[in-house]
Formats: sequence, structure tokens, C-alpha cells
Amino acid sequence: MAPKTWGNVVAEGYVPAEISRRQFFQELANRDMITKEEALAAITVGTLPAAFDVLVSAILDEDIEWQARMLLAGATTFMRANWFVDYFATMQGFPSPYMDDFWRSAALI
Repeated sequence: MAPKTWGNVVAEGYVPAEISRRQFFQELANRDMITKEEALAAITVGTLPAAFDVLVSAILDEDIEWQARMLLAGATTFMRANWFVDYFATMQGFPSPYMDDFWRSAALI
């Protein structure tokens, strides 16, 4: 099934399954969750934004922490259904609909 997007319009209620690395970090910066400089550094040199470093460091299991760091450092796309998205949302106090909106907004940039 083709994505329900037309140019810069996303069909109401549709949540893209994935967004690009650039879209992810740019949307974080657009929402003032990280700085513009951190977003650019995440894309150009792979530096993890400070807030994400703290968030990932809070994972008690070393193997899971490593998996999260690998995801953030090396993913070319971010999947809405990935476990880390829900972990991030929970740690930030964001309900699932907030993350769906995040994905929709990011898909438009």
C-alpha cells in the first residue's frame, strides 16, 4: 500500500512507518528538544545530543544500552514501531499520540 502522503500533506490519522535520520533530528530541533547545533552534529558527525546521552545512560542493562546507542548512531531511518521510540516517549512523559504527531510532522520536512 502506498504511503498516504501527497507532497507536503499527510492524510489525517496516517502515521508514517519510518522517517529519515535527518527528519528525526530536525524535528527534535524544531520542537526545541535539542539544539540546532546538536541536530546538525548528530547528522554530520554522529554526535549524540546531550539529552539522548543522558536518556541512554539511564538504561541499566549494558547490552540494551549498547543497542540503543547503535540505533541512534547508525540508523539511516527511524521506525515508529521501534522499541526505543516508546522508551523515549515514556521517559519524556509523552503519550503515544504525541509520538505519532512527531512522526507525521517529521515526514513533512
